[in-house]
Amino acid sequence: MEVFTFIVLIVLITQFFEYRKSMAKLNAKVGEANDSQVQKELENVKQRLIVLERIVTDKNYDLNEEFGKIREG
Repeated sequence: MEVFTFIVLIVLITQFFEYRKSMAKLNAKVGEANDSQVQKELENVKQRLIVLERIVTDKNYDLNEEFGKIREG
């Protein structure tokens, strides 16, 4: 009976560490996906900021056209 208990314990410990390893890989993938999403959103915000800076600094700029581009955006 002791041998059976020992074997079950070893199997459970092995499964536990495999589970932790797979969860670590999954968390890394999720982190990468979130980083990618954040980078895309940041790029979007930068482009909008560039347009807004142009509107504020250029007196002859066609505001209606740029606001239309932002709304489409």
